[in-house]
Amino acid sequence: MTADTAWKKLAEFIAADAGKPVIGQLVLTRDTDLYHDLDLNPSHIERLMTEWATKFNVDMAAFDINYYYPSAKLGIGSFLAAVAKSPFSAAARETLGGRSLTLGMLEDAMQKGRWSI
Repeated sequence: MTADTAWKKLAEFIAADAGKPVIGQLVLTRDTDLYHDLDLNPSHIERLMTEWATKFNVDMAAFDINYYYPSAKLGIGSFLAAVAKSPFSAAARETLGGRSLTLGMLEDAMQKGRWSI
């Protein structure tokens, strides 16, 4: 799959899931982050990634949603503790904010046929 073809198919897939924004237009770039830019929650992202992998035949054996969104596995007590620590702890901020999961990463995996990031 060429880069242009992969990007067009990916953008169509994501736009169909994200829907039309209330204000303005949906702008997708390779730097668009599923959580921070599209406001998708981790459970939605996990479902979306499963559908995307199936549709585009991407091997997801190396993918772990908890790597990108560690806060998704926290109980309420651990979550509140991380919030309290966040002004003083980079690790707590990383747990709450997660790591980037961008459309460029998905496009790359489509071209390779596997998740390797």
